[in-house]
Amino acid sequence: MLDALAQPQLDALYRAANAFKADPRAEKLDLGVGVYRDDTGHSPIMACVREAEQRLAQSGDSKAYLPLAGFPGFIAGMSGLIETGDPDPTLARIQTVGGTGGVRLALELAQSANPGLTVHLGTPSWPNHQAICDRLKIPVQAYDYLAEDQNSASFANVMAALDNAARGDVLIMHGPCHNPTGLDLSHDEVTQVFAKAGERGVVPLIDAAYYGLGNDLPGDLERLAQLLSSVPECFLIMSGSKAFSLYRDRIGILFVRCADAEVAARTQANGEVLARVNYSAPAAHGAQVIAAILGDEKLTQDWKDELAAMRARLTELRAQIEGLADAEATLAPIWQTKGIFALLPLSDEAIDYLAKEHAIYLPDTGRINIAGLSSSTAPRFVEAVKAAVSR
Repeated sequence: MLDALAQPQLDALYRAANAFKADPRAEKLDLGVGVYRDDTGHSPIMACVREAEQRLAQSGDSKAYLPLAGFPGFIAGMSGLIETGDPDPTLARIQTVGGTGGVRLALELAQSANPGLTVHLGTPSWPNHQAICDRLKIPVQAYDYLAEDQNSASFANVMAALDNAARGDVLIMHGPCHNPTGLDLSHDEVTQVFAKAGERGVVPLIDAAYYGLGNDLPGDLERLAQLLSSVPECFLIMSGSKAFSLYRDRIGILFVRCADAEVAARTQANGEVLARVNYSAPAAHGAQVIAAILGDEKLTQDWKDELAAMRARLTELRAQIEGLADAEATLAPIWQTKGIFALLPLSDEAIDYLAKEHAIYLPDTGRINIAGLSSSTAPRFVEAVKAAVSR
């Protein structure tokens, strides 16, 4: 039976990662995998996470299953980031297996409610958006996310996509710091997009993985809360991978805005059933870590301070590269964007040259992880790119 399986095509990101691992050169640079790294090239455990883990190791007394909705302290802590006052009865809240699991669960819920839906997706986007839809056999209507000059997000194209959408369709929107471009619509433009989506009965799905990494954290959280409450129905997925550096712990949360409390209760029940089918019960560790951080005033402040330091490093790297670039247009997306990623207009030949001649690895899409650079390697990277595009 299994000999009938076709060889799958490896994701561009993992092709680059595999090539990087196979390269014996000590000076090699991995600019592909989207994890935050410090100036030494290490992806560290945040100090607030380490403190929370130490407390949990001392106080933990059970490994019993969690409720299907997730660890209550985690649900409460994450809800507190986007809610003030009493819990909103029109919100369903479900712990997920990272941001990816949250997107999958949201689309499964949407498909259960409307089997004939279409997903409207601005491209380029995170590859798993398309891949999850393909696996669920949900049709995707793609549109160009970038304007013709490739230097800005196209508000007109997003609005045109809504014109082509039917009631009950889903519009995938990125949270702050678009992946892979690093280019966001303005606040006013996003407000208009959500207003039009609400008028047309199109349901926004916000995939928020990089809150606090490109903008001030309170502003990002306030904006997500505003968007979630601005339409009758909405999905918001918040990942714990980037903002808490809990990549391998696969922790995230799905919020679902519903028309009223009764619909929210049914949505909650349906989401829990789908979660049960997918992975039986949610994992505890990452959820308990975040709950410990957000449940303690000092650890919460430590987290905010560490996140601000990460954001500052990314900003400083962008400024350093701008100073070194000497008006090289290929590198302009680095200082014109924010967050972890930038999308460079590099040809396949240039990307291959960077790998072979300079041991610099990135996927063939041209997306680079800014945090993969350091103050000491940025000059070499800039000169290598200049050489690649001048050949």
